Amino acid sequence: MNSKVYFVDRAFHWISVFILLFMLLNLSSNLHNIDWDIKGQLLHRQSAVETHASVGIILVIFTLLRLMFSWGFKKSIQRVTPKSKIHAWFISFTHIAMYLCIFLLTATGIAMVNNYEIPLSIFGFELAPSRENFYQNFPQFNDIHIFTQQAFWWLIGCHFFGILHAKK
Repeated sequence: MNSKVYFVDRAFHWISVFILLFMLLNLSSNLHNIDWDIKGQLLHRQSAVETHASVGIILVIFTLLRLMFSWGFKKSIQRVTPKSKIHAWFISFTHIAMYLCIFLLTATGIAMVNNYEIPLSIFGFELAPSRENFYQNFPQFNDIHIFTQQAFWWLIGCHFFGILHAKK
């Protein structure tokens, strides 16, 4: 095993984990647990959504870097050895589904900010508000986003307990 390659792969993995947890917990906290009167409703919502979207873009960049790195050094990175064909299939399915969720969350997130009712600025790109699109399109994208987020939490749970089971 090439320890430098393994270390870089694990670093990408854990940086992505912490970014993901920050995104999920920070947005929820900003939207539900903070007094909106501090900044005012508009500035508070703008700040929460802009932070969530900016960190989401960073997560996608780290995910793509990890995928490219893993594919480039596939033979060098030691992985858990599956105990059967079903186990190998389950591992592959869980990882593919997790990556698909990240990219679907990104796509629905982009669709939501493009149909949002308040002006947003993400990495310097100004997005104009559209109240008509907000009421027509936003709810459908939000439903898909929330469903995908819930599916992702279940996949994270499967991944976590799978690792615990494989390490025993």
